Amino acid sequence: MTNPFTRLGLLLLLALFLALGIGYFLFQQEQRLALGVWPEYTIDAMQSIEVATRKERYTLTHEPTGWVVRLDGADADAVPVPADVSRIEALLADITHNRPRQTLDLTAGGGTPQLGFDSPAVQILLKPASSDFRVARITLGHETPTGAALYAHSSLAPDSVFLLDASVLHHFDKPSDYFFDSRLLDVRGEDVQRLTLIGGHGVQWDMERKDDLFSFIEPENLKGTTLTASEVRLYVHNLTAITADVILTKPDRQMTGKPAFVIEMLMPKTNAPQRLELFAPLDADQVYGRSSRHPGGFLIDKEKAKNLIRQAYDMQWRGVVNFDSTKVEGARIFSVSNNQTLQVEKSPTGWEERDTGRKVSGIDMTLWRLKELRFEAEPVAKLGYPAAQRLELDLLSKDAKVLSTFTFFTDPRLPADQCWLKVGSEEMFYPVTSQLLEDVQGYLPVRQPKAP
Repeated sequence: MTNPFTRLGLLLLLALFLALGIGYFLFQQEQRLALGVWPEYTIDAMQSIEVATRKERYTLTHEPTGWVVRLDGADADAVPVPADVSRIEALLADITHNRPRQTLDLTAGGGTPQLGFDSPAVQILLKPASSDFRVARITLGHETPTGAALYAHSSLAPDSVFLLDASVLHHFDKPSDYFFDSRLLDVRGEDVQRLTLIGGHGVQWDMERKDDLFSFIEPENLKGTTLTASEVRLYVHNLTAITADVILTKPDRQMTGKPAFVIEMLMPKTNAPQRLELFAPLDADQVYGRSSRHPGGFLIDKEKAKNLIRQAYDMQWRGVVNFDSTKVEGARIFSVSNNQTLQVEKSPTGWEERDTGRKVSGIDMTLWRLKELRFEAEPVAKLGYPAAQRLELDLLSKDAKVLSTFTFFTDPRLPADQCWLKVGSEEMFYPVTSQLLEDVQGYLPVRQPKAP
């Protein structure tokens, strides 16, 4: 007698094979349907892509300078907008991956539907760079009565009408500015040989590269001062990373006159520098600018514009403190305002208060922050009232000798988050962030109020 469980298993196995066979058959049918009747091109094969939506027409074209966007109806001498290559690649990938899955049978009863090809939602003309590939035009018409699909046509199969899932329309119905590359400049930091900032009264600073180091040419008082390459690379990175909020394509929105600031970058083997211009007022909600990459102009947020303008001292090395942290075995903190002193020593298990043995955490982080400290504006040689000394920090060697002394001063004339720092016996006071002063004061024990 046949085991009913064995019979059930055989039936399930047969059903599985049948389902797999049907699925494979449908897949092969879809592949045969799309093969040769739907374009499948990569960006390397393309010369241009013409796009027409219900709102506008434009062309994505590969020119000697790279991919650009040309707007229909623009003047013949109009400068095209650089295109975002990654978005063009995504468009071609969407065309390839959203191939038709069904052919519409127009011979069936019910009359010919209104396809919408005479007034399409989107039409895309693909022109390959080589005659080895055929020019292809895809047209997306109306939705079907159910709204689940779109009528579609391909010039590669002129006698056929296809159905595409209606959800794919948003991949192709894109405005021209979707493809704009809104980067203000297109340069690599390692290629910059000279960097110049020009203001309303002339050159504010000018620097050039020698080997891998930059040094100031102007201003005169900083001439020869060396900058680290990383500082310049960071600035160049910020320049190239900032994007325009609006790319202007109509002449009536462009500005004439003298720019408030000009940034120039000279690259190897070129005579003309890459150029970026900003026009006043820089405190407007949106600032007008032009660049070598966008000569037609652009608008950027005022905070972006302000971040592009750096003072000379911003570009130079602004470290205040230099000491060998491996030699620091102790520290002494003296609060002038509270008349308190705390001395800590390094032990195998961390930092401890010398008199009590109390563990003190965070000293290593404070030493690191001290070495990383930068001055926020030009230092001064004298301090007067109402500046007041608040705290002294001595770094000590293993035998308790003073390695370095740092004196902090508060001053209501400074921004709320800054204080003055004096290093050793040097008669120079640097405006620095007051965060370090607050951190060091935090190590002092809280004084108990006196009993009444």
